[in-house]
Amino acid sequence: MRTMDWWLLTFVLGAILSLFFPLAPDIFYLSLFFVLALASIRYKALRGLLPLLLGFCWLVYCAEQYQNSWQANNLNPIALAKQRQQLNGQIVTIPRISGSINRFNFSIVKINDQLLARPLIARLRWDNPPEMLAQGQQHQLLAKIKPAHGLANPGGFSYQTWLRQKHIVASGYVLNKQSNRLLDTRQSMRQRLFNQYHHLLPQHPLAPLLLALSFGERHGIEQTAWQVLQATGTQHLIAISGLHLGLIASMSFIFFALIARLIPLGSPAENVAHGLLMASNLRTLVMFFSLSAALGYAYLAGFSLPTVRALVMLLLYWLTRLLGIRFSVKRWLLFALFILMLITPFALLSASFWLSVYAVSIIFLVLWRFSRTLQSGRTLSQKIRALLIIQLSLTVFLMPISALVYGKISLAALPANLVAVPVMSLITIPLCLLSVLSLTISDTLAGLFMGLALQSLSILWLWLEFLSQQGWALLSLSRQQTHILTLVVVLLATKTFLSATLLQSTIFSSLAVYCRRYYLAVYNRAVYNKAKNEAVNSGQTGHLVLLSAKHRIIWLLLISGFALSLTLLALVRQNKVLPAFTKPWQVLVFDVGQGLSVAIKQGKHLILYDTGAAYPSGFNMADSVILPYLQQQNIGQLEKLIISHSDNDHAGGLSILRNNLVLDQLVANDPTLNGNAACLRGDDFTWQGLSFRVLWPKESKGRKNDHSCVIQISDGKNRVLLTGDISSRVERKLLGSGIKSDLMIAPHHGSKSSSDVAFLQAVAPQYAIFSAGFLNQWSMPSEEVIQRYQQVGIKTFTTAKSGMITIELDASGIEITQYRRHSWPFWFAN
Repeated sequence: MRTMDWWLLTFVLGAILSLFFPLAPDIFYLSLFFVLALASIRYKALRGLLPLLLGFCWLVYCAEQYQNSWQANNLNPIALAKQRQQLNGQIVTIPRISGSINRFNFSIVKINDQLLARPLIARLRWDNPPEMLAQGQQHQLLAKIKPAHGLANPGGFSYQTWLRQKHIVASGYVLNKQSNRLLDTRQSMRQRLFNQYHHLLPQHPLAPLLLALSFGERHGIEQTAWQVLQATGTQHLIAISGLHLGLIASMSFIFFALIARLIPLGSPAENVAHGLLMASNLRTLVMFFSLSAALGYAYLAGFSLPTVRALVMLLLYWLTRLLGIRFSVKRWLLFALFILMLITPFALLSASFWLSVYAVSIIFLVLWRFSRTLQSGRTLSQKIRALLIIQLSLTVFLMPISALVYGKISLAALPANLVAVPVMSLITIPLCLLSVLSLTISDTLAGLFMGLALQSLSILWLWLEFLSQQGWALLSLSRQQTHILTLVVVLLATKTFLSATLLQSTIFSSLAVYCRRYYLAVYNRAVYNKAKNEAVNSGQTGHLVLLSAKHRIIWLLLISGFALSLTLLALVRQNKVLPAFTKPWQVLVFDVGQGLSVAIKQGKHLILYDTGAAYPSGFNMADSVILPYLQQQNIGQLEKLIISHSDNDHAGGLSILRNNLVLDQLVANDPTLNGNAACLRGDDFTWQGLSFRVLWPKESKGRKNDHSCVIQISDGKNRVLLTGDISSRVERKLLGSGIKSDLMIAPHHGSKSSSDVAFLQAVAPQYAIFSAGFLNQWSMPSEEVIQRYQQVGIKTFTTAKSGMITIELDASGIEITQYRRHSWPFWFAN
């Protein structure tokens, strides 16, 4: 049986290892790995590698199938992105409506009347559709689509990974043209129930939470509500997951078991065998109904990844009970992971998947470690004690994961969940489900259950809001703080879950014994001699340390040198010693799509040049790119924010940054931005040893693009030129202004109206960086402009391909790092 555990574990490990490839290997190399896996069966010494290689091959095969979705249909996605396409297919998700904007997943079966060998899933946006969109409808749409792509910045959400996890291969938008046709009006049952439920839902600020608990649709939840949930660590209660599905399965099992007891089975005295057989069949029937209830709830939730995960675990549990197979918790969890790898291989890309597996593991470890404590006392006290211990353990041991994934930890999670988990589990969630079930009986009854569910939520919300308003509720952590927290929790977990016997055989025990005897040898020779004699008599002399005076001096010097080194390092970091030391500085060009945001960074000090765009849907680059990076770096203050000009793609995130950061100075020429300094020629300044020369504009009037703030930054050796959106008209005026630089942010994202050859020759940079969106509708940077840079001998980079670009400058020169290539070069993120 241990062999089975090892086989399952190594299969999962092999699947995990496949994630670290920069590219998904093609079918030839995949076949080679598979042949090697089969060949390992013949040799006994290599058989242990078989499951590892199979797990690796399986996930790589799924990745290869995803990566080659376009080629399998003989399509060129880059060529398709340049023109409008006619798509035939079906809406496969409930559309998410925000104002007049509809977003949905569309299963494409035809492109330009070409029947696809394999349907493609695209994420589409449709503004102001002529009719109400619904899951299950079949449409013919005129749309522009492009391969799945997302921004790539440290600390931010990876949209591209999310698309791959959902098997979405394209994104785009629908054009409102007369050629769009509704081919089939039939809606899915889930959509019909959702519409009916949504129509009955009362006007209440917390009403969207009921839609999340009943149908898994969370897009209607307001930002303020999300902030309360995040600050209190209760987001998991809103996402339909194992807790909800397990609750439904348990409640339905109890309900059907009570009904089964009312069924007469005949007198056992008359036919004992017949009665036992009927009881066994009824027990099987009750399990079947319980699974059916869980399956129905998973269908309402759209078979999202958390519900599928919980459904697999529940099905495996009932199956083992039905067949009389005894599985340990470890084997049950490994078997569930193995099945999930087979049916949802890209679940490995989901943070929620690992959070769930980690949380389940913690729960079972706590139940095992504190089994005696949890089983003692009365029934009520047992449940309260179990809730306290499990919730405390989850809160503490999930902190490092939360910090690594979100950059924040909730200190209010424990008091919040101690109240929220029982209330939601015993009152709110059952009432939500009763309201959905009542839709088929009576709208009035459904409305009654909705009202009761909202009432319970409202009472709970008072407690959650109170906790979220406390200053200590949510704590942001830098990377260094996260690493320290992780180390502390690992040590705590080692102390909590490793038995004394196991600890004695670890390196920690050996180190502890060694340190103890070293202490005795130095400070208490009599006690040491006694310990030495005992060790000699018992034959355990391996850890004895007898230090002479010379050894003590050597150790003292080493410790003193180490302490002195730490002190010097701290002083250097605070610029209190070694003033002649030249620190490197960085220019960070964020990947903000079709827009611009550049940071100049010196240690923990930072100046930001532009903010990227903000969109009508509420999505903005400040929230999704800039703030996550600053939070990861533990930077909560901007010493200067320079807005080159007031176009949305350069200034859209200003209000968000103002509300979330301490902003010392806003430099902007547009009076509507309420800046406290202007950016005009001659307004030069120095900052952290760097000189900033403002080269343009001359006055605060003019066209928006040509009124961009042009700045040259220099450390005395290296020079960087920031150009905003100036056109060739301004470029000609800057000639002869001492604009020669080593690196330049290309003007106007590589537009044809900029980057004249004369300007490029005058600047003569080694490198130029284009900040542009992937396959954007303006085709920037244009091929013509790229050729101009190549003619002058300038090496170019584009954020759409490289992700965030980091340029480090010091006395030795310039070093460029591309996020997609150097920092996050994995196949699922590129």
